[in-house]
Amino acid sequence: MKKWLITLSTVLVLVAASVWFIRDRDRGMWLLNTTINVVNPHPVKSDINYGEKPWQKLDIYPAQEVQNAPVLIFIHGGSWWHGRKDQYRFAADAFTRLGYTVVVPDYIKHPSAEATFPSFVQDAAAALAWVKQNISQHNGDQSKLFLAGHSAGAHTVAMLSTDDQYLKEVGLSESDISGVAGIAGPYSFIPDWEVTKAVFGPESRYPLMDVFNYIDGNEPPIILLHSSADTQVGQYNTEGLFGLLQNNAVISQKVLYSQLSHIDMVTHLHPWFKKEDDVAKDIDRFFRSLIKK
Repeated sequence: MKKWLITLSTVLVLVAASVWFIRDRDRGMWLLNTTINVVNPHPVKSDINYGEKPWQKLDIYPAQEVQNAPVLIFIHGGSWWHGRKDQYRFAADAFTRLGYTVVVPDYIKHPSAEATFPSFVQDAAAALAWVKQNISQHNGDQSKLFLAGHSAGAHTVAMLSTDDQYLKEVGLSESDISGVAGIAGPYSFIPDWEVTKAVFGPESRYPLMDVFNYIDGNEPPIILLHSSADTQVGQYNTEGLFGLLQNNAVISQKVLYSQLSHIDMVTHLHPWFKKEDDVAKDIDRFFRSLIKK
């Protein structure tokens, strides 16, 4: 009876979460993450400083059943103005189930005056450097560092793994990244909204944030995941980047779904949402193929 009640409550809260995702994303994420934590509690080490700025904090979800686990650093999306690391417990839960130690950092966002490109890429580089130096203390293998990002976060991980200036600034190189997953990322676009214009402007600087301009064949292996049903980010972003990676002999893979919306691409990381499409498993298969036995 107890198991049945837990199952029913889980279904009800998930339904409520789905409604709130439509009407109030923050409330929906809170409901979803609270439910996941009740049904599948996982220890988290919260608000660890990876830099001196007040927003430079990260959460760590250490792998529980695997020792010296591969590490996945997840950069969330939110159009460069929305979202917090604690709202992505569900993404961390998806990958800890697969045997990863997961790190979710916060980064600077609009409307802060400091939230102009490339400040958030520099934040991600600083977080990666902190992880490289410290993750062995949290059941993570510093030689197996993977990056994943959704939407704006996918743009950030793509910039980090193609334009090596940000890694050099923190004493790292592209060889320190074992693999990258870009989920529904806007890799080459012209800002046309007040937020993106403020973040990436003036117009003369737009070429600096175009990932297409940096592919030179030295990139770490990259998997790009997108959906033909995504109406927010054009499919040309994935197609164009994948073509450039292939032309430059970068180990790369493309996965194209047919029914997932832009938001589905991140919620379907978690097994509670997946149907025939399993975004986290597709990423995991690619990453596992890169790990040297």
